[in-house]
Amino acid sequence: MKRLTLLTISAFFMFVFLGGLASAQPKNIKIGWIGPLSGPAAEPGISNKQGTILAMEEVNAKGGVYVAEYKKKIPLEVLFEDSQSKPEIGVGVAEKLITRDKVHVLFGEAFHSSVSVAIMELAPKYGIPIMSLQPISDVISNKIAKDPARYWSFWKMDVGSGAYARATLGTYQYLVDKKLFNPRNKTISFIVEDTDFGRTVAVRTKELFEGTGWKSVAMETVPLGHTDFYSQLTKLKSLDPDILLSLYTALSSGVAMIKQFHEVGAKPSHIAIYYPIRPELIPQTGKASDYLLWNVAVLDAQKIPSQKEFVDKIQKKWKVPANLDMTYGYDGVMNSVDSIERAGSLEPKKIVSALSKLNRKGILGRWVFEQSNHEIIDGPDYMPMPTQQTIAGKSEIIWPPAVATAKYVTPLWMK
Repeated sequence: MKRLTLLTISAFFMFVFLGGLASAQPKNIKIGWIGPLSGPAAEPGISNKQGTILAMEEVNAKGGVYVAEYKKKIPLEVLFEDSQSKPEIGVGVAEKLITRDKVHVLFGEAFHSSVSVAIMELAPKYGIPIMSLQPISDVISNKIAKDPARYWSFWKMDVGSGAYARATLGTYQYLVDKKLFNPRNKTISFIVEDTDFGRTVAVRTKELFEGTGWKSVAMETVPLGHTDFYSQLTKLKSLDPDILLSLYTALSSGVAMIKQFHEVGAKPSHIAIYYPIRPELIPQTGKASDYLLWNVAVLDAQKIPSQKEFVDKIQKKWKVPANLDMTYGYDGVMNSVDSIERAGSLEPKKIVSALSKLNRKGILGRWVFEQSNHEIIDGPDYMPMPTQQTIAGKSEIIWPPAVATAKYVTPLWMK
């Protein structure tokens, strides 16, 4: 009877031990992805998701993610949730991914800054690695810089608003210095979407320009997905600024802005942020896109041969042209896999420690975090932010001169 009891107890503890060991070695490494899959920002959200799926499939085709503490590769699984571009929904699905699905890493979120600002408040509560992919807003990095202990596990996988502001100012300073652009009044205006992305880029750009003697004469914001710019552009025409900066994440807004800009006879130099990355823009705007300046990281296999393999993979899998949003989903996965493998563990603090030391060449540039605010570093040796100009349906880099592929052409309406 005593021997039976001892055997029963031994069997019980062996069951507990093996059960615990099994739970410590998950069947899959799970990444939770949150982004807009419906609503006005669904296009970039779906593109980001496509890049994410491509990366996941490539990792699994090689056997999965190698975790040193288990001495084995473990398959990768990505769980997708639709934020509908709403912070409250983003937080709700984030809670579900963390508590119910037990994800090891969370992309929170893939696209909207406003949703990421809300989700980042879950970081101190759960202490798992959380990384935003495309959000730009300085609100995120400023919160981290002010309280790094609270947001130790949250990292922002994109440059800040200041990167666009510096690129815009640098472009126009170069054009003025080379006598390619002659501002009459040194005035700049803004018509941007009413999001954290739009507002913070506009404010930072305004501050930089005013610091060099320029004056801002208009700061207009419009709702996400807005397509009627006639009143804003009519007002703009009366102010006669030297520069107009526009920024939208919805393709429909960008198409409407470019067409209506010419319909009302606006005359400023027009520089756009973000939306010209959409390959559908030029087919929908035609010659109206001619002379447009635009700034964002570059995805162009003809200019950057190292991107050709990625572009070809996207075309083969999804039967659509590759775009910038796809690269963030792809490199978000690859940056996470790189961090887990360097950590050699699925323990959250070890993954975060490895993630903080990320130094990886990706599709667009080198991914390295600024430690003070957990934001990706921009610049020629890190994440380059060149300015392009579109002529006859083709875009070429015109700034900085060291990487330029064409010369700036003065718009006909400015001659």
